[in-house]
Amino acid sequence: AMVSNFFYPRLGGVEMHIWSLSQRLIALGHKVIVVTHEQRGRRPGSRRVGVRVMYGGLKVYYLPYYPIVPGGVTLITFQAVLPLLRHIFLREGIDVVHGHAVTSALACEGMATAALLDVAAVYTDHSLYGLDDIGGLHLSASSGFVLRTCVRAAICVSHACAENLC
Repeated sequence: AMVSNFFYPRLGGVEMHIWSLSQRLIALGHKVIVVTHEQRGRRPGSRRVGVRVMYGGLKVYYLPYYPIVPGGVTLITFQAVLPLLRHIFLREGIDVVHGHAVTSALACEGMATAALLDVAAVYTDHSLYGLDDIGGLHLSASSGFVLRTCVRAAICVSHACAENLC
């Protein structure tokens, strides 16, 4: 299961990485799902919520939580999201949870839920944040907690990410 706040219909580096990796894993014969939050469309009143099946059989769960922080990030709400993630992971028979981007609260919640279910969790760091302000220090501390307690492996998409992660 790929888990992140960032996915289609938004377009960006994390979104394209999740899409491409999912399609390659499906082509290799793996079952892959994506879990993200509700997405609002460009047209007034349009939204993506519920389950959608995309190209190649990629099943996407758009959870009914809309981001309140600009940029598509939701607040951490373990009480609200944990039961949904647990249900999805068990129902789909998930054996690996792959969280993307430290700025994604949903990715952190997904990896924590995986740890509670004794499911392997992998983390990919896409985030280019500095350590010279309070926001960067907070991200570093929160990602460190998730990595130490929930994740079995980490991947960095750049040397800058690797330096921030260490």
